[in-house]
Amino acid sequence: MGLGITSGILADFIENEPEGYEAYKTIFDNINVILEKNNLEPHQEPDVLDQAPLFSGGFPYDFLHHLRRFAAHAWENEYEENWVPTPFSPEEEPQGDEILEEHYSYMSSHLLTHSDTEGFYIPVQLPEVLFDTDEAPVPGAMIGSSYDLLKELKTLTKPLGIILNEQDSISNLPELNKRIHDKGDLWVETLVCATLLDAAKFSITNKTAIVFN
Repeated sequence: MGLGITSGILADFIENEPEGYEAYKTIFDNINVILEKNNLEPHQEPDVLDQAPLFSGGFPYDFLHHLRRFAAHAWENEYEENWVPTPFSPEEEPQGDEILEEHYSYMSSHLLTHSDTEGFYIPVQLPEVLFDTDEAPVPGAMIGSSYDLLKELKTLTKPLGIILNEQDSISNLPELNKRIHDKGDLWVETLVCATLLDAAKFSITNKTAIVFN
């Protein structure tokens, strides 16, 4: 069992899981309560799409921490023109990494400030990561923006060797798939980044939330 990443969940559940549809409708209502509380326009999650909902992920939950550690190190060196990422030792777990912990403490990144196992990114421009309340609970407690997530992920594409075209689609997928298949340098970070890039683009294009579950 691993992290599932979905976008277009209402469009899927209205056809296949009526009880799940009603449960998520309530969650989206709570998200809108939080948006209204922050003087933001509501998010209208569609329950009909012109294409199939997105289902991806399936990798271990802790893979997210590997990408987050990479992001923290990349951002720490963003002004170093000649910085080249060095793969981390397999024995080095991301948890406890000093640079990652420092960036966690800022609570400004939508990639970092989010639950590992559940939660939402919505296709709405947010001033910051939002938090649920006792009156309007949301799984994962934190609500991020798909726009900010995409922006942050795009800062990681060059050091990970991910090439995006003008439509923000990955144009060197065969090369990346080979690296992932062969478990080459930074393959975990590449896998998670590519998966989230696809989810963020789908979310923004179709006005659907990204759901972690």
